[in-house]
Amino acid sequence: MIVAFGVIGLLILFLIYFVLRAQNLQKELTLSRHSNKQSTNKVNFAYRNLVLVTDALEKNLTARIESAYKSRLIDQEQYNALHALMRNFSNIVMTCCEKGMSFEESLKKALLNEEVTLEEIREVVKALPSNVRMVWSKNTADGFIAFCQAVTATVSGTTVKSQQEPSPES
Repeated sequence: MIVAFGVIGLLILFLIYFVLRAQNLQKELTLSRHSNKQSTNKVNFAYRNLVLVTDALEKNLTARIESAYKSRLIDQEQYNALHALMRNFSNIVMTCCEKGMSFEESLKKALLNEEVTLEEIREVVKALPSNVRMVWSKNTADGFIAFCQAVTATVSGTTVKSQQEPSPES
């Protein structure tokens, strides 16, 4: 009889332990859900802002290329290639960020709807200064962003003299 009461008492202690453990796990689950919801809201907010920023940057870069073309700072071939890049800037950056694609994969996907080929763009890039070609070769979203900034500054003539190639004054 004493053994039976001992077993029952032990089972009651196990029951109390598991009830308390279940309550603690439920509290942790509630906190985790709340934290997850907050994180999701922050991610969605950051994503919306990233889309807005890339769209605004795309418009700015496209306007710079168009201005350079109108000012005859770049020829038709350069304009076609660079304009296609700048028009698809947001799409390329977002594809890199969302899907983890490399810049080249994103660019190939974006150029499916364009008249310009990847080879034509590469030919135009080969004619650019070495500092611009260096950022092009990174094959990442941040490299593409730096390339777009550098190329628009180069074709607009707004680079500082230390970044430009030396002039033949001597």
